[in-house]
Amino acid sequence: MLLKKIPGLLIAAAILPCFIQSASAHVIWFEKDNAQYNLLFGHPEEGPQFYDVKKFTGAEVYDINKQTIPFSINQTSDQLYLTADKEVAAITASLDNGYVAEVGDDAYYDITASEVGNYQNVRHLLKYTKALYNWSDALAQSFALPLEILPLQNPFAEDLSGSLLVQILAQGKPVSDSVTVEYLGQEVAKNADGTFSIPIGTQGLVQAVEASYSISSGGITTSYETGFTAQIASVPEPSTLLALSVVGLLVLRRKKILLNK
Repeated sequence: MLLKKIPGLLIAAAILPCFIQSASAHVIWFEKDNAQYNLLFGHPEEGPQFYDVKKFTGAEVYDINKQTIPFSINQTSDQLYLTADKEVAAITASLDNGYVAEVGDDAYYDITASEVGNYQNVRHLLKYTKALYNWSDALAQSFALPLEILPLQNPFAEDLSGSLLVQILAQGKPVSDSVTVEYLGQEVAKNADGTFSIPIGTQGLVQAVEASYSISSGGITTSYETGFTAQIASVPEPSTLLALSVVGLLVLRRKKILLNK
């Protein structure tokens, strides 16, 4: 009997790893590519991974005054990006990555909502992100995400002394205990006042900041994971600016010549 079961067991052993995933938090974040804002999923330090775009649950796009502006959602089977006709200053988005059941140390596999009652250790994975492309007093305020990374300084400023001070908000309230903050794949230590200093060096924020926080209730652990990026609009190269200046001077000179004729 055992010999008859072995082939089936081998098949199951081969298939199971396809469903097993690490409990380490994946986040979502935006990357601007010309006029489109790509929603990515994974570990920022490792690069984006494939994700089911059907799990995307919504987004909002804002102007410099933090007023929502119209936008379009462009979706294929494996890619999702936003576009807007007006200048974008900030974007927020969310993704419900579903439920997973624990099958071992730091190992989980996907289950459906209807299967939750069949397992003891279940996690509900909720993803959020905020992307800034400009800065103002309005954009410095919370966007009311369930878990949010709130910069306490202008992330585009040049005088940050190598670090960006942030605060983590859970349901709009500051939280520092049981929260994990990461940048460039490294965990960031908590300051004495509960804030976090993100080590951005002289390059500024080059990757998404990650934060994760969990709440257990009724046998289900809700895992909130959030990302934060600050990507300034591209600035023309010095050579381009010089060329534009020369063209401008030539046009001005031509106008003066025509006026003097």
